[in-house]
Amino acid sequence: MSQGSFQHYLFGLLAIGNNIPALGAFLAQTRGLPRARVWRVILSTTAVCLISLLLFMACGLAVLRVFGISISSFQIAGGLLLALLGLEMMGHGRPPAAPTPAPPPAEAGDEGAFQRVLTNAVVPIGIPLTVGAGTFSAVVLFANSASRNGSSASLAAAIVALVAINALVFRFAGSVSERLGPLGLMIFTRIMGLFTLAIGVEFVVRGLSTIVAALQAG
Repeated sequence: MSQGSFQHYLFGLLAIGNNIPALGAFLAQTRGLPRARVWRVILSTTAVCLISLLLFMACGLAVLRVFGISISSFQIAGGLLLALLGLEMMGHGRPPAAPTPAPPPAEAGDEGAFQRVLTNAVVPIGIPLTVGAGTFSAVVLFANSASRNGSSASLAAAIVALVAINALVFRFAGSVSERLGPLGLMIFTRIMGLFTLAIGVEFVVRGLSTIVAALQAG
């Protein structure tokens, strides 16, 4: 699989930016809502994820230049962040925080409660439970690779595909949770954690290799 291919970017983003960790919060927020309102929650969540990821893809490298951060340094920092995230997903990081009590479901006619649900669809369901610091760091690093090998269109398409897949998972969240069960969700999360750890290590190796090569050349 080419490192500049659509599949390469999509599989990498799916490992980090899948919405399995957000399913519990999503189901709690949408419990008892009619289907039309559930779709509005899904659209709110996926829209904020799509806009945020495309912004980081378009502007992330420029922000690094403004702060004088080399891409090698960011590769190492972002790789360490992804590695720690992967370890946490595999159950070897800090213990997860105690779950917060689920709010009461919004009634069909309670517009104020539904607006709170829409707010929660953005934060925390969209950010950081679906896409967070690790996903944003990966997008910036992928954008750097894409700008060098001319695969920016593939990266943008992978971001759109990631958001579409997450939207489908949200749509069938109840069925997914029932079919996988707690054990299945844990196994899936740990497998994705292994891939996230591997992606993080790869970014660290690339950053260190570039720095070592520059020092040897200098």
